[in-house]
Amino acid sequence: MPRYYFDVLDHQLFKDDEGLEFADLAAVRAAALRSLPDMARSFADVEDGREVSITVRNEAGRPILEAMLTIDARWLTDDL
Repeated sequence: MPRYYFDVLDHQLFKDDEGLEFADLAAVRAAALRSLPDMARSFADVEDGREVSITVRNEAGRPILEAMLTIDARWLTDDL
């Protein structure tokens, strides 16, 4: 099975040197999308918006997918 590498950008780049094996590209995409909400759980105490992204590379090192999640919460009133 082909190996894919999931690099995470969250204020800094975390390169995946181990990778994971997947049978097809649909499974690669699903894994990337499932990972983003798990990462976002750590953003609860962030005052400003936050963006995290995953770039998936194939075995040749070529980027093949980018998945991104933006978290932002804004007060809608000044009565706080």
